[in-house]
Amino acid sequence: MKKITTLFLGIAALTFSANAQTTIFKETFGTPTTMKGEDIVNHVWDNSVSTGITYSWNFAAPVSPDTVGTLNIRSNNPSDSIAVGGLSTASGFGNLYFNKSVINSFTISGINTSSFNNISLSFMIYGKNKSDVTLLKLQYDSGSGLTDVGTTQISALSTKKAIWSTVSGITLPASSNLSLTFSTPTLNVSNASAPIEIRIDDILITGTATATSVKTINPDNRKVTAFNSTLKLDGFTTGIVEIYNTQGKRVYMSAFKETIEPQLAKGLYIVRVGDFRQKISL
Repeated sequence: MKKITTLFLGIAALTFSANAQTTIFKETFGTPTTMKGEDIVNHVWDNSVSTGITYSWNFAAPVSPDTVGTLNIRSNNPSDSIAVGGLSTASGFGNLYFNKSVINSFTISGINTSSFNNISLSFMIYGKNKSDVTLLKLQYDSGSGLTDVGTTQISALSTKKAIWSTVSGITLPASSNLSLTFSTPTLNVSNASAPIEIRIDDILITGTATATSVKTINPDNRKVTAFNSTLKLDGFTTGIVEIYNTQGKRVYMSAFKETIEPQLAKGLYIVRVGDFRQKISL
């Protein structure tokens, strides 16, 4: 039987790389069950509820049992399709489809960027008609209400038509509960045969892990013990459990449990629960 290993904070200080960009959040919209319209309510997201990430939306409801709402998941015209200017680095398959000239909004909540600097957002976007993409509004909320962001990057794509493009370089704040909202407005469209059509894919948030020296004192008796591949969390009552490798990359996240099995390779890691950090060896 392996010895239970507990490495208290500060036995050996560990500093994350100051330059490495870490993936904080990613959503590829997976693979929908139907090519031209999977009901968003039934979609399986990249990030499960156990990670603390939640998805919500507002859209015009289906007009009949045989149709989906005006916000749905599609795999036709995928982001890696050369025919529509797709990129080889794109995930392809599913993309989020904003259909028709009505109010649609899509929100991702519970993104934790609090341990990072230089936080940046990118995503792919497609507009069927010229200037469609400029109608997309992007906002974030870090606890003080919605803030418009990315307007310069999105408006720069005004001449794009029926082609996938990348929107990048959007700065986001550090927050323990960040949300992103993508939305389209209600419009009066003169050409009824060509309503607005916008798609987005591959939402990616990256950042530089904050340099962290592990503390030498644990005043409230919280601790993490490791036994084989199982971690036991003592003295905690709530919080999101995050595990980082020595390069500062988050390799595991879940809602709080007293015992977790992250199924990680043997090595040295940092466990983070709120303001608590501890180095562990698996």
